[in-house]
Amino acid sequence: MSKKERTEEDKLCKAPIEVVLGGAKYQVKPLVIRDSRVWRGKVAEELGMLPRHSKATTDDDDAWATAMNMMLKEMPDKVIDLFFEYAKDLNKDEIEAVATDAEIAKAFEEVVAVAFPLTGSILGVLGKTTKQQ
Repeated sequence: MSKKERTEEDKLCKAPIEVVLGGAKYQVKPLVIRDSRVWRGKVAEELGMLPRHSKATTDDDDAWATAMNMMLKEMPDKVIDLFFEYAKDLNKDEIEAVATDAEIAKAFEEVVAVAFPLTGSILGVLGKTTKQQ
């Protein structure tokens, strides 16, 4: 299924983000700056936990088990929770009963693209300043 690209008009007029969950289309309202700031902080906090587990090896059974639990169980659940914190108007219980992990992953990507538009701008500015040096 091809994704409908958000137009500049969609971005400027706060058009909802369209996601598919459980085979049904849902509209997710973009958060305003104040609320998005809090949500982005939660995303950064969760992603900041990943390096703690990235160096685990099978030489340390406990560390390896903890890392696998984090990556394969806890992180997917946290991503789902983060998605529904952003998409606060959606019924989490109903959707979790019918949606797949792949659908949530795609929906989360769509939300992240809207919630972090300044990241591309910042990276672009950094790229331009490093080229000038």
